[in-house]
Amino acid sequence: MKYQDLKTLSKETSISVFTLRKFIKMGLPHFKVGGKYLINPEEFNDWFETHHRASSEPENPGLDQIISKALSEVSMEST
Repeated sequence: MKYQDLKTLSKETSISVFTLRKFIKMGLPHFKVGGKYLINPEEFNDWFETHHRASSEPENPGLDQIISKALSEVSMEST
């Protein structure tokens, strides 16, 4: 099992180190050795897939999206 530091993982995934640090705060599995974070790339991929799917919906839908969703629910109930 090979672990990567944030800089290496950032280069391989095209995700900034800043964002990876945010992911760690969100629960990304990691080890901290001294001041360095180490992440298993396989665990990262599994974690990212799970959280990517969960966050595919916008966090704060706009008014148009709320209205569209409500109208579609109403039309589904009337059929």
